[in-house]
Amino acid sequence: MKILLISATLFETEPTINWLRARAEREEGNILHFGTVSLEVLFTGVGLTATAYTLGHRFGNGPLPQLAIQAGVGGAIDPGLALGQVVRVTSERFGDLGAEAPDGTHLSLGEIGLPPGRPFNRREELEIPEGLASLPFDDVAGISVNRVSGSAAGISRLRSRFPEARVESMEGAAFFYACLQSGVAPLQLRAISNYVEVRNREAWKMKEAITALNEALQQLLKAFIQV
Repeated sequence: MKILLISATLFETEPTINWLRARAEREEGNILHFGTVSLEVLFTGVGLTATAYTLGHRFGNGPLPQLAIQAGVGGAIDPGLALGQVVRVTSERFGDLGAEAPDGTHLSLGEIGLPPGRPFNRREELEIPEGLASLPFDDVAGISVNRVSGSAAGISRLRSRFPEARVESMEGAAFFYACLQSGVAPLQLRAISNYVEVRNREAWKMKEAITALNEALQQLLKAFIQV
């Protein structure tokens, strides 16, 4: 089985990469081998554009993985999620793709006459395929943006426009889009590092989120590799 493990940055998954390297039977470049399972590590860079380019380049060159895992931190739009909690994102939207109306509200592609078509559903969401295994994480809807929310007015508009969205990131929708277009099963894990609120970096729990993310990721990977 071929697994692709991606993150936007090294520091988000470095503990797990070190953990994997210490247990691999052999290592060839960025690919680690564990019996019949090979695990490829890839860093996309931050943001939707970098993620789309990196995955488009990877999926267009070489054998496709059966499973792609995106692991990273994210902001909680839903205050019911706890800082440090790990969630699985099961649907995604491009939150700022479209047009701005005269009153400042957001218009989606469909609303301006450019419905995106497959792999989006009728609500212009990207959803994980049916039949993927249940996991011991809360399943949440995600939204991906080029500019993360940091003002009261912006956050209010976000919640009003996308009431189902519970987490915000800068890469998830591009990851889902690339995987669904290529027939690769996507699994996105996010650890909550902060709440989506008026920007306040002092309130973020980045260290705790990364610790929780890597603990969850290692438990997940044990189901695939022999350690």
